[in-house]
Amino acid sequence: MPSKSYRIKLDSQTWLVIDYVMVKGRIVSFVVRLMTTIEDNDVSVARYDTAHGMPHRDELDLKSEVVTKIWLPQLTLENAMTFGIEDFRKHYENYIHKYLSASRTNR
Repeated sequence: MPSKSYRIKLDSQTWLVIDYVMVKGRIVSFVVRLMTTIEDNDVSVARYDTAHGMPHRDELDLKSEVVTKIWLPQLTLENAMTFGIEDFRKHYENYIHKYLSASRTNR
């Protein structure tokens, strides 16, 4: 199963990491990670992925614990991956704000 990985830079300290596996031209699994640098540390803020057999979004806190999980059962894997990339591109600042807020609350 060929896997692919690439990055998309959003600003000077924020980027996406996209990893996916294709079989016969179809995506069978993926993860789209929203990453940023906070106090010289690279952190994962949120992700779209296919763990648990269904596409979903996980929003994380400073301990990398899931604080919000949103299921996307209506989307195909291809559509969910594209949706995740576009959502993070458009709203990454909001996700980072929520990450920092959740991290302060959960300390």
